[in-house]
Amino acid sequence: MIHGHGDDIFDYAGNVLHNFSSNVFSGTRLPGLYEHLAQSITCIDHYPPAEAMGLERLLAQRLRCQPGCVLLTNGATEAIYLLAQAMGEGCRSAVVVPTFSEYEDACRLYGHEVCHVTSLSTLTDDVQTVWLCCPNNPTGQLTPRRQLVEAAFSHPRTVFVVDQSYAFFCLDDQLAPREAMQLGNVILLRSMTKRFAIPGLRLGYAVAPEPFIDTLRQFRMPWSVNALALEACRYIVDHADEQAYDVAAYLKEAQRLRRSILALGHGIEVSPTQTHFMLVRIPGCDALMLKRRLMDSSGILVRAAHNFAGLTPDHIRVAAQTPEENNLLVEALERILES
Repeated sequence: MIHGHGDDIFDYAGNVLHNFSSNVFSGTRLPGLYEHLAQSITCIDHYPPAEAMGLERLLAQRLRCQPGCVLLTNGATEAIYLLAQAMGEGCRSAVVVPTFSEYEDACRLYGHEVCHVTSLSTLTDDVQTVWLCCPNNPTGQLTPRRQLVEAAFSHPRTVFVVDQSYAFFCLDDQLAPREAMQLGNVILLRSMTKRFAIPGLRLGYAVAPEPFIDTLRQFRMPWSVNALALEACRYIVDHADEQAYDVAAYLKEAQRLRRSILALGHGIEVSPTQTHFMLVRIPGCDALMLKRRLMDSSGILVRAAHNFAGLTPDHIRVAAQTPEENNLLVEALERILES
């Protein structure tokens, strides 16, 4: 399941100099978080709370949701598997593709009947659950908020699972937690690991009407979120407003990178993106071979995207980094394509 995802940096024995494979950007780190975690290290001497309801109430307050509508999880991925398990065997699930493979993997693990759709407009009334990444991984495209609301209204008996793990990296209008609660059939998934560049801690949460959250609690194992991750969450809730980071400037740089890759020619296609990563198709190119050549020649790691449903062996995904690193990627691609 997890094999084949991006950020396989550990397979390269420290030779990665520039990581475009992961959708995490180190520039989003929260000042003071590392120091707080170092000072809190003794928390690993004892068990964490089996249920971190105090922190969940604080998070719900920040999100302007009712208490009981938030569930902290071991990354957004735990929430995905809990939801698939709770929906039960025989559930008919529609996955909007191409997208993150864990939705389908989780559904099949728990006996769902899975179908692929490319648009919410093609949904049928027999679909019980819809899985949607917004902004979407790997394309970077956002399903308009209005379209989501209309789909939820049009299919009131369908549960819409909307993964907003990359919401921080998108300035377009998105479905807010309070609005999702009012709809009643929408569950939002969010990731703290992406926004605050701490993927190793595995920290995320689900926002849903309280009956959904109560059901998920029945399926989760105790202590699924470790003590250090809970300390990170506590710090983030108290200090999130202190993050001095210009998202607009970063997204502007991502668009510059997109234009630079397109300018290389060779029939290259780069999907329009509303976030910091993008899908690139290089006709006739073997993405796995290109990945190896970029690593060997420049220490640059990209994501071969051939294993996303609906994509081909000539697709890669890249996430914008610093301007200097982005220039190095474009130059390395140009050398390989010209050769």
